[in-house]
Amino acid sequence: MGRSLPLTPLRYLARGLHMWRLLQRTDPRTLIVITAPVFAPLVGWLWCALHRRQLVVDCHPGVLHFRRWRWALPIHRRLFRHARLVLVHTPDDERLVNSWGAPALFLPDDLALQSQALPMPRHTTTPSIVVAGTFDPDEPISALLAAAALVPDMELRLTGDPERLPAALRSSAPKNVTFLGYLAYDRFLGEMLAADAVAVFTTDPHVMSRAGQDAIGLGRPLVSSDRPWLRSRFAETAVLCENEPEAIARALQEALRQQVSLAQRSRERALTLRAWRDHGLEQLKLAVSPLSLPSRRGVLRTV
Repeated sequence: MGRSLPLTPLRYLARGLHMWRLLQRTDPRTLIVITAPVFAPLVGWLWCALHRRQLVVDCHPGVLHFRRWRWALPIHRRLFRHARLVLVHTPDDERLVNSWGAPALFLPDDLALQSQALPMPRHTTTPSIVVAGTFDPDEPISALLAAAALVPDMELRLTGDPERLPAALRSSAPKNVTFLGYLAYDRFLGEMLAADAVAVFTTDPHVMSRAGQDAIGLGRPLVSSDRPWLRSRFAETAVLCENEPEAIARALQEALRQQVSLAQRSRERALTLRAWRDHGLEQLKLAVSPLSLPSRRGVLRTV
């Protein structure tokens, strides 16, 4: 790992050159570029400035809130002011970016569809809950495993590469925990559909769970950590809980008891979330279309 660090600047330079050549070849009228990292939008801004094209930046929440990207925040603030639009994932971030004098637009992620899921058989007659995660540091895995021991009458099926966990923590998992490993997206959705409920847990107040939104898109009962962003997105839809073993166990049990009503709430919430996204897409089209310059190719999305 240490040997790869000196190569990182060279890798970004190579990717920047590749991106520039791609833009020269395709000549997009409007460029939508994702950040973080900040290097792709910097290349995009320079190219758009030289060619009088429109730049739209799709801003990941981590850019604004994660310690990892704090060093790049001053660059992003200046860069965003030169963008035609900055797409953000929460209304809070829309207000924040607007306060910098940059044009922000709240555009939530799209939701999963049942047609995208790979049909999966039921693995057991025991009630099962898919815990959708990746074993990132913000996920309270120790508390979750302790909670699993309190509900031996249900199976907890955890997604994500278990090799990311300490060996001692993996070996401490009770028998009703199954590590599914990393799953392709269609199988991931299939596991959600086959389970009785879906759970997402985080200790980070600035995480907006894509997996939780997928569960709502599929009409699945949802359990979620009671964190500010998740509460705002899943309120009155999910069973919310603190990241403590007893609280998690109670929430899982409550989700099974309210399975039918929670599934209905998810379906209703999905209508709202899809309406939010449709509205955001319409605003995006209005923002870029009237002022667009002639182009041979239309819109290019790059990362």
